Amino acid sequence: MTSLENVTLLSCGSFNPITIMHLRMFELARDYLHAENICEVVGGIISPVHDGYEKEDLQPSDHRCRMIDLALVSSDWIKLDSWECNQENWQRTVNVLHHHQQQLSNNNNTERTRLMLLCGADVLQSFAVPNL
Repeated sequence: MTSLENVTLLSCGSFNPITIMHLRMFELARDYLHAENICEVVGGIISPVHDGYEKEDLQPSDHRCRMIDLALVSSDWIKLDSWECNQENWQRTVNVLHHHQQQLSNNNNTERTRLMLLCGADVLQSFAVPNL
């Protein structure tokens, strides 16, 4: 039997506020990837956007992080990572992906863990916006 590749799911976004559907997206993705024997999901990361992201009514990141912490109290596999919102400026998603892949590479000396971007339609749509 071939062992499946380890994967961590990463979701970037405003989480303004985090909703049950954000968390459900993680569960649905993990269930599908496991059911289809595509990979072994070993973790999840929620990365809230920096306060400098120009979104109307964006709440301060410390408030959004606190809401995320509260929403994740019962999760044993999805974690908040505030690296993105703690940077000096807003970061492009590709920079966030590079950061988290590097973190995974540094933390998993024995087994490689691949990072997989998990996003909703709003984040996917933003990739088509020039200069964003």
